[in-house]
Amino acid sequence: NQLFRNNGDGTFADVSDQTGTSDPGWSVSASFVDVNRDGWLDLYVANYLDHRVDRPQPECFTRTGERDYCGPTAYASVPDRLYRNRGDGTFVDVTTEAQVGREFGPALGVVAADVDGDGWVDIYVANDGAPNQLWVNQQDGRFSNGALLAGVAVNGDGRAEGSMGVDAGDFDADGDDDLFLTHLTTETNTLYVNHGSGLFEDQTARTGLVAPSVAYTGFGTAWLDFDNDGWLDLLVVNGAVQAKHQRFTSGASEVPVRAGTPLPLHQRNQLFRNLGNGRFEEVTGRAGAVFELSEVSRGAAFGDVDNDGDHDVLITNNNGRARLLINNVGHHNRWVGLRLVGGAGSRDMLGARVGVVRNVGPTLWRRARADGSYASANDPRVLVGLGEAATVRRIRVIWPSGREEDWTDIPVNRWLTLKEGTGQSQE
Repeated sequence: NQLFRNNGDGTFADVSDQTGTSDPGWSVSASFVDVNRDGWLDLYVANYLDHRVDRPQPECFTRTGERDYCGPTAYASVPDRLYRNRGDGTFVDVTTEAQVGREFGPALGVVAADVDGDGWVDIYVANDGAPNQLWVNQQDGRFSNGALLAGVAVNGDGRAEGSMGVDAGDFDADGDDDLFLTHLTTETNTLYVNHGSGLFEDQTARTGLVAPSVAYTGFGTAWLDFDNDGWLDLLVVNGAVQAKHQRFTSGASEVPVRAGTPLPLHQRNQLFRNLGNGRFEEVTGRAGAVFELSEVSRGAAFGDVDNDGDHDVLITNNNGRARLLINNVGHHNRWVGLRLVGGAGSRDMLGARVGVVRNVGPTLWRRARADGSYASANDPRVLVGLGEAATVRRIRVIWPSGREEDWTDIPVNRWLTLKEGTGQSQE
């Protein structure tokens, strides 16, 4: 892996070796997160498989004999890595002492969030075809895998799935982060609803997300309020990984996809609107011409590129051009955008939780984060759609240190900077 330090003059320097983060493994996703609340961002790296080009490679085929890509079971899995920030520009590998290397699978996605509400950030890892891990922060530098007890290791049927993309967000506006994962064709995507203390339930069917996803292989994804109505929606980018799976998508299970078949892995991307009643409606057909394209999409990064108050999306495609989707819907509703800055000059304050109290509707909780999705990094600023609310009564920020502050008299429809130590302390 490579870590590039910003020189502040428009250039970057490769500091991988001197920072201690140059793991030569097959890494896919990563999360910068302050796991010990010392004010420095640590680094969790999700590793996939033990694949080396200097070794003999396995060969895999479709049922009809055509050569195909190999799945994760053809290789051995390797542990993820957790690096603790020393605060001097270097990191130390604490994978063993933090106990996050005890259990591992072929990891593709990772997201950090305080899922049990104890004020310490936890780490959720999405594995490809193996049970997922929920690393619950023990507040002493160690983590414990609580995925099975929490109900997020496998789906509601007790099966491990081919997890790729993942995100955490409060889609039902009850104050805790729920989990959404994208999966392989025939498996459906999965939504785990958080019941408030870090215990989850698979409610994919109840929310209406089974039928629209079963024919697709999802990768990048995020909870995002694309129309700024105050409810978190879902965007999923798709693309098959093996020809045998794409036959299912086309509905022609008896017609093999042979070598040279045009576009055998292409699929369209999907957008789901949160109806505010615990269910989602697929609105892909009304989302614009770009959603009519069929490509092999993988990464998806989210943020307000043009600073107009709504979420835009950058999508990467295998053997295809990147797509920048500019949102022209969300700015029709009121919104507030926040950049969080630490009292000591720390940037972004990843892991902070923001509660927006409106004059109507429930409090909207969001978190500052750059992780999630699949092999992507997101805008760390916090953007909150206000829906029908005309004003913001109060904004509460729970900083990564646990300190809580309130701000009032908040103007809407603009980006603001909130600095730790300048609000009304709630301690």
